[in-house]
Amino acid sequence: MLKIMKINNVESFMEKVRDCQGEVNLHLPDGSVCDLKSDNTAAQILTMLHSIDHELDISLTDPRDCVPIMRFMMCAAA
Repeated sequence: MLKIMKINNVESFMEKVRDCQGEVNLHLPDGSVCDLKSDNTAAQILTMLHSIDHELDISLTDPRDCVPIMRFMMCAAA
């Protein structure tokens, strides 16, 4: 699981999510999980949680997606 503290550009992050091979799951504070790729509501929740500076917990179902997502996060932090 990845713990994300800040996403500088949510739209760019969502573009990277759409390019992922597997599911990109957002773990919500109530314990539920939703897929950012297939659930439009999940993308809206991501934006809402991000806007209130809430830590985001994300998991990837396909290991091939880890490097592109991590690279995006490292480049965005620079």
